[in-house]
Amino acid sequence: MLQSNKTSKLLLYVLFGTMFLFGFLENIKGVSYPLIKNEFGVSYETQAMMVSALAISYTIFVVASGFMLSYYKVKIIYLLGIFLCLFSISSIYFMPGFWTVALSLFLLSAGFGVVEISVNAVATQIFLKKPALMMNLLHFMYGAGAIAGPKAAGILADPAGIGMPWRQIYILATPLIMIIFISFMFSKLPVSETSETINHKTQETAEQQKKHGFISALKTPAVWAFGIVLGVGVGLELAPSNWGGLYFQDLFNMDPTTSGANYVSAYYILFTLSRLVSGFIIEKIGYISSLLWAIIISTVIFAVGFVLGPAGIYVLPFLGFFLAIIWPTVMAIAIGRFGSNAPIMTSAIIAIAGLLNAGIQFVIGYIDHWAGAGWGYRSCLVFAAILICLLALFKNSMSKKA
Repeated sequence: MLQSNKTSKLLLYVLFGTMFLFGFLENIKGVSYPLIKNEFGVSYETQAMMVSALAISYTIFVVASGFMLSYYKVKIIYLLGIFLCLFSISSIYFMPGFWTVALSLFLLSAGFGVVEISVNAVATQIFLKKPALMMNLLHFMYGAGAIAGPKAAGILADPAGIGMPWRQIYILATPLIMIIFISFMFSKLPVSETSETINHKTQETAEQQKKHGFISALKTPAVWAFGIVLGVGVGLELAPSNWGGLYFQDLFNMDPTTSGANYVSAYYILFTLSRLVSGFIIEKIGYISSLLWAIIISTVIFAVGFVLGPAGIYVLPFLGFFLAIIWPTVMAIAIGRFGSNAPIMTSAIIAIAGLLNAGIQFVIGYIDHWAGAGWGYRSCLVFAAILICLLALFKNSMSKKA
């Protein structure tokens, strides 16, 4: 399943460990975001602006990293991402106001964007056989971190227990980042086929590819089709951790450090289980068909969960099992579609998806602001219906190309 003799076991540990850390840090927000909102007394509109800005930060640095792939080794890009993560979580402790805290979180999202590109660039080069299975297993580690993050944050922040301030919870992630950083320094990276090809071309041709690789990717219609599908899917995938805690807090007075944290953790337990086992199923029944069925079932779960009101907290976590397959399966399809160009093409896809997700998160928050608490999260039903239509068109388009 791995590119033969081109990577060490340590590299696999780094890739899987990085995804665990990504999930852990990103989903602390399931607990910290409501606490940040409460501490500074900001409106839903302001909260939506922050969440959208963080998504935009992620997207900007995904785009920048995509360009950097044409100029620098992926190891340099990865180390930049780790540095941004370390600096941002260290600075959070000293930030006195809402927007200064948002600035630190902005840099953290930037680090996520850089690391995301570097991890996927390596994965597209080494997961050449059964890519859906291997990408799901890789992203299984994201889910494992996403389970541990909000649960640990909830336990530490619970006033009835440890009562740790949310700022210090971020600081506690520093040792995890350092372990990954040191391990990566000793990892042996694969040599991509693209790099080998460039070495046999003229210097002029190589320079042209460096200048136009990422731009050319953005001009490719198929890249936009992948990016739009992935963007709406990611918007749905992140909605539970971004807005689920606020939904149950504001409508049903549930404590974000207990009920909210348990909800997000339950979502990611099923999310993680799915990525552990669903790759085998996807390889059997087909990539796009699997995506279609997953979103159809998710739409039903959304509807039932919202109708049940407070009891929906026991139903909505099952979304995790079905939404979990979106990212790795779309990436697996892209690996097959773009071949040796996958590292550059997928970086462009991720950039488009990130920008679209930023818009979706802003829309969800704005709906809460104008229509009332809870309606933003409920709007996920509409986005799910849109994604079903997009996948149907996507399946038809891919069938014609096949």
